[in-house]
Amino acid sequence: MSKHDVTIVFEDGRSVKIQADEADTIYLACLKNKIRILTECLEGTCATCKGLCVEGEYWLDDYVKGALSDEEAARREVLTCQMRVTSDCVIEFAYDSHLAMNSEPEARPASVVAVEQVSSTVVRLDVALADGAAAPDFLPGQYVNLSVPGASERRSYSFANAPGADGPSRFYIKVLEHGVMSEYVSGRAQPGDGIEMTGPFGRFYLRQPTRPLLMIAGGTGLAPMLSMLDHMAATGMTGRTVHLLCGANHPDELFGLDRIRSYGDKGIELTAEFAVVEPNDGWEGAVDHVTGLLRDELIAGGPDIYLCGPPPMIEAGESWLAAQGVERTLIHAEKFVPS
Repeated sequence: MSKHDVTIVFEDGRSVKIQADEADTIYLACLKNKIRILTECLEGTCATCKGLCVEGEYWLDDYVKGALSDEEAARREVLTCQMRVTSDCVIEFAYDSHLAMNSEPEARPASVVAVEQVSSTVVRLDVALADGAAAPDFLPGQYVNLSVPGASERRSYSFANAPGADGPSRFYIKVLEHGVMSEYVSGRAQPGDGIEMTGPFGRFYLRQPTRPLLMIAGGTGLAPMLSMLDHMAATGMTGRTVHLLCGANHPDELFGLDRIRSYGDKGIELTAEFAVVEPNDGWEGAVDHVTGLLRDELIAGGPDIYLCGPPPMIEAGESWLAAQGVERTLIHAEKFVPS
C-alpha cells in the first residue's frame, strides 16, 4: 500500500505532518505517530473524531448519517476513524493540540546565516537549522517562533520561502521602537548567532487553488504571500490568476518588489498593485490604505482571499468583503501584532 503525507492542524495553530498508509484509517495513522485524536466509538457513529479535510483525496468506510450528514460530507467534513487517504491531505481539528499530544513543539537549534536591511523599516533574516537539517515541515503561509539571541523571549514570524526550498529559511522583520527582536536585528545580529526555531504553527496557509486568488498584504504581511507564491511556482500551481494588493505607510517601506515581478517568469499570472498612505514626490501609485484598493471587479470571479497584516487592516478588509456578501469560507486572514 502507498503512503501519503498528512498534515494535521489543530485549533491552537499547532500543526504536525505524519505519513499515513492507505490501509490505515487516519485515527490509526495518528495513533502510530503518538497523536491521540479525540474519538469514542471508532465505528462512525459518534462524530467525536470529526475533522475537516481542507486538501487531498480520501474515502470513508461505512458510517451513520447521524454522525456525518450529507451536507457536512459535501463540505469535506470527515470522520477520521473511518477515513482513508489516497493522496497527501491536510486535516483541521476544532480543538487544541494538547488534547491529542503530550509533547511540546520541538525547539530546533539553528543559526543566523544573513541579515539585510531591505527597506527603511524591514530587515530580512535568514536562518538555517544546525548541521544542515531540513527546515520543519510547514504549509505555505504558516509561521514559527524564533528565540531572540541574548534574551529570554520569542517572537512569531511567517516563512517567506516555500516548504522544502533549498537553503535557509527566510523571514522579514518589521523594525519597531523598543521591539526586542527589532533591537537585535537592527543592532547586534551577526551571521553565526545561535537561534531556536519552534513550530510550525498557524491556520493561515495556502489551500489548493481551485479558483482565482486575491491576496491583500500590509507591511511584512507580504512574507506569507511570498511563501505561497514560491510554493505555487515550485509545484506547478500556475493555472489560476493571482491579484496581489500590497500596502505600506511610505514608499521606502515597500520591499520584495523584484521578487514579486519575477513570478511572471515562473509561470504565475500575477497582477500586483501597491498603495502607500504618505507618498513622496516620486510616488506614482495609489495613495490610500491597501484595503482602499479593494473593488467589486476583484471579487467578481469568487476568488479565494488571503489577508495578512496589522489588525486594523484585517478588520477593514473583512468588513468590506462582508458588506459585499463574500462567503466567509473564501476568506483566510492572519493578523500581525507588533512585538
